[in-house]
Amino acid sequence: MENREKIKNHKKIILAGILGFSSLINGCFFPIINFNSENPAALGIMLHLMIIIMAFTLHKFIGSLEVVILSKWSVIFISIFNVFLVLCGLIFRYVLEFGEVSNTYNFTVLNVFFQVALLSFISTATCLLERKNN
Repeated sequence: MENREKIKNHKKIILAGILGFSSLINGCFFPIINFNSENPAALGIMLHLMIIIMAFTLHKFIGSLEVVILSKWSVIFISIFNVFLVLCGLIFRYVLEFGEVSNTYNFTVLNVFFQVALLSFISTATCLLERKNN
């Protein structure tokens, strides 16, 4: 059995895995870049670069899986699904740190918008480019 057929046979399990795994990882990656100048945490250039590369790689992988799993979905629904995945991670992170001062530094409109826009764009673009090439 070919890999694509195996993936198609286990769509629901893979979608549940993507949701759970991306919620955890997206929560951990937030914020990729903190635009708040009052942020007291300085992670350094190398750690920021590592986080950006890992986030890009994860969402590129998710987009590659979506080509097979969501082959019948339109571009709009795939985009909405990817936004939902990133927002689940942000909600997970917010609830995890609820009441802590770090939420006031991290959860700004610009940080949330940038995170959702960038990561959902990567997954959606990867899915569309691979769909076009196949």
